[in-house]
Amino acid sequence: MRFRILGPLEIFDGTQWRGISAAKPRALLATLLVRRDVPVPTERLVTELWGEREPRAAANLVQQYVLRLRRELDDKQGRLLVTRSPGYQVVPGDDGLDATVFARLGASGHAALAAGEAERAAALLAEALALWRGPALSDVPAGPVVEAEAARLNEQRLDVLQARVEAELACGRHTSLVPELRQLVREHPLREGLWEQLMLALYRSGRQAEALDAYREVHRLLDAELSVEPSAPLCELHLRMLRGDPGLLATGPGHRPSEASEASAHRGRTPPPSQLTPRQLLAAVGGFAGRRAELRLLDGPPGEALTATGPTVRVITGTAGAGKTALALHWAHRVAPDFPDGQLYVNLRGFDSAAGPVPPGEAIRGFLEALGVPPERIPDALDARAALLRTETAGRRLLFVLDNATDAAQVRPLLPGGAGCAVVVTGRGRLAGLAVTDGARLVSLDVLSREEAHELLVARLGPDRVAAEPEAVAELIELCARLPLALAVTAARAIGRPAFALSAIAAELRDTRGRLDALDAGEGVSSVRTVFSWSYLRLDAATARVFRLLGLYPGRDAAAPAVAALARLSVREAAAALTALARVHLIDEHHPGRYSFHDLLRTYAAGLAATEDSEAERTGALHRLFDHFLHSAHVASRQLAPVRAEMPLSPPVPGALPHYPEGYEEALAWFEAEHAALLAVAQAAGPAGFDAHAWQLPLFMGDFLHLSGRWHDWAATQRTAIAAARRQGDRAGTAQCHCESGRAAVRLGRYAEAQDELSRALELQRELNDLTAQAHTLQALGWSYEQQGDYRAALRCVEEVLELERAAGNRAGWGGALNNIGWCQAHLGNHEKALACCEEALRLHREEGSPLGEAYTWKTFAVTRRAMGQYAEALDCYRRCQEGFHRLGNRYGEGDALRGLGEVLRIVGDLAGAHEAWRAALALFDELEHPDADAVRELLRATD
Repeated sequence: MRFRILGPLEIFDGTQWRGISAAKPRALLATLLVRRDVPVPTERLVTELWGEREPRAAANLVQQYVLRLRRELDDKQGRLLVTRSPGYQVVPGDDGLDATVFARLGASGHAALAAGEAERAAALLAEALALWRGPALSDVPAGPVVEAEAARLNEQRLDVLQARVEAELACGRHTSLVPELRQLVREHPLREGLWEQLMLALYRSGRQAEALDAYREVHRLLDAELSVEPSAPLCELHLRMLRGDPGLLATGPGHRPSEASEASAHRGRTPPPSQLTPRQLLAAVGGFAGRRAELRLLDGPPGEALTATGPTVRVITGTAGAGKTALALHWAHRVAPDFPDGQLYVNLRGFDSAAGPVPPGEAIRGFLEALGVPPERIPDALDARAALLRTETAGRRLLFVLDNATDAAQVRPLLPGGAGCAVVVTGRGRLAGLAVTDGARLVSLDVLSREEAHELLVARLGPDRVAAEPEAVAELIELCARLPLALAVTAARAIGRPAFALSAIAAELRDTRGRLDALDAGEGVSSVRTVFSWSYLRLDAATARVFRLLGLYPGRDAAAPAVAALARLSVREAAAALTALARVHLIDEHHPGRYSFHDLLRTYAAGLAATEDSEAERTGALHRLFDHFLHSAHVASRQLAPVRAEMPLSPPVPGALPHYPEGYEEALAWFEAEHAALLAVAQAAGPAGFDAHAWQLPLFMGDFLHLSGRWHDWAATQRTAIAAARRQGDRAGTAQCHCESGRAAVRLGRYAEAQDELSRALELQRELNDLTAQAHTLQALGWSYEQQGDYRAALRCVEEVLELERAAGNRAGWGGALNNIGWCQAHLGNHEKALACCEEALRLHREEGSPLGEAYTWKTFAVTRRAMGQYAEALDCYRRCQEGFHRLGNRYGEGDALRGLGEVLRIVGDLAGAHEAWRAALALFDELEHPDADAVRELLRATD
């Protein structure tokens, strides 16, 4: 496990870098990394996380965050994040933290500079600076420790940067440093050492007037901002320039002629035959739009392309049709003036199934000939050709565009040798190795944003035609999945049919089956289907099958276990196939371990499945997938609501590989990760002929959708479920779905609808003589009355529930019914009866081993004691309730208990304690994205 803090905080888990999503655990980990040499006391961590607003349960919350971080770090044994008195310590290893590597490289670079080894110093210091990805700890909430360390690291970075510039000046690279130094003095205008270096770089480049102008500028700035004169070294440098001191032109050990003198000499003579100036760039794509963020990444820091120790390499990757070549050419034309010695272009045909990829040796021959090397001088061996290319490009400023590369092995022999050269590579995958071995900057292209897609259509169709039909334009953007190639083809169709309304063209694209036919402009590079096929045809058979079957997947994104079920693979094999597909950008890993693709690729994959896989294979894939989700959701739902009656299911088909979460928290996490996929599967199962899945799956999702506040989804899934259960003729299932629909209606405040749904359920269950199901429905009916404030009607319902649970011999349900009776009695003012019911309920729950029932019973105790004015006892009961839910990992229950705790603390005059409890509750509700968070915010605002 490795960590990065020179920029946003990230961890490397052995396969990829990723962030810590939650703010508090991120701040906790950052503090431990900053103080990694010693254990950090819990009290220090509390101050760092909350400052003066320390919640009462702060130490407990810190422990929760530590446990969560250990799960994130796969450190369940606590060997990396160590419990060490009086707190915790992270032990990242010698090279496990980028800040440690940076410090070591910086120290080595400074030592080399002091020893007169300017080239080595420049290389070491540049390597140190390459570790930075932005301001240190930029995404971490700023506590005192983190803030101080971030300031120290950022200052240290500036020191190393200044030392690297000093080394580059000693090497004689004055001219190429000027743009970078101008940018640096704009960013750090009061740092006089940078102004001194800028003046020296200008002076040594033969730009004495600009050097003196720079001195006047810093003089005015210091006077205006600080009312001080420039420092003595800056004044002395100014005087030496005025005197024309020849010593200023000397460079350090290992110096070479300045780049200015080289350029002047080059301009003053006719280039030899082997020094021709090629201009091979293809024309830039007309109507180019958007990609501003990507262009900034390609530009990089000012002057980077000319100050690198080797050629600057940029790699543009992305899915088919994303506009990689268009972006590369647009950027290349924009920066071409910076490369006066020429621009070279080659199409490496990495995905051309007909002609095949261009061998590296052939591409090198083309470059050498363009540079004027006679054919007889070009050797046959690849290594010798590559060496000759590096020789011919050394000391020159050339721009290379390597389009449609297959992989890093095809590209590496083509890289030039000159530090003043730049290379931009495009390809669909397997190019990440260039970042590791050649320092390439990777720029990944996704589909356009809606704003960029709109901008592209305006550029192609003109503002008037786009403005005339805004709704049709918005629809076209979505139908084209915001893919640049699809938008360009659509725009071309519109241009070719000027009399057609854009709404008519959108209508042609609505038919999913014919959409790819409509996005065909008649030749390979302008046919979306053909361009997709270039990636697909390069897949091995197993990976191609996974891609096709993904076209059948109903959800927006998928994880490896579900894909394993779909394709009847092991989870490891499915993960490998997904990685291979992501590598060539046929799918996108938009979140660690979760993959998706845009609608046009989904349509393409589904079309392939329809033609290449039999109907039996497609049906079997869906059956495995639906069984995977059904049986996983069944087990997960039992973890959330263990007192629910068991529903018998048919065994999963071979290959379904259900995931069985252990415990409340793991079940909740699984539902949170998969809920969007579950909703899509529930919707798709019926039309696919799987009615049992279509009504059973929504039932298993109900408690999660309830707890997480997704009440409209809860209601919608039950409408689908009722229809499917009726189609299947399952009366018991239909009754359960009506009951669940009624519960959702209660939560949405639709009480008449809830009464109707629950009455239908109860009628069917009485006909079937299903006592347990009747008890569940009557409990929901009682809840409906309770929400309307009619506790007498609610009491009648739950008393009937108690009779049914006793008749069925369900002791856990019996305890739950007693607790509900106690709740109603408390609200009716019968406090002693309420307490008696709770005592018996608590005993039953303990005997039955139901900690969830115990936690709910402590809540009823708390409400009753509060109503009786016994506030100390109420506080104790709320804390027991909160602890019970916390042990279960039930974040909603814990948040609700904390809310009640805060209300009692407010009553007894402990407003600070109330705020602490409410803030802790708010954090839990916000983490769940639950609507109850708004009520807690209102409590905080009202009492602030």
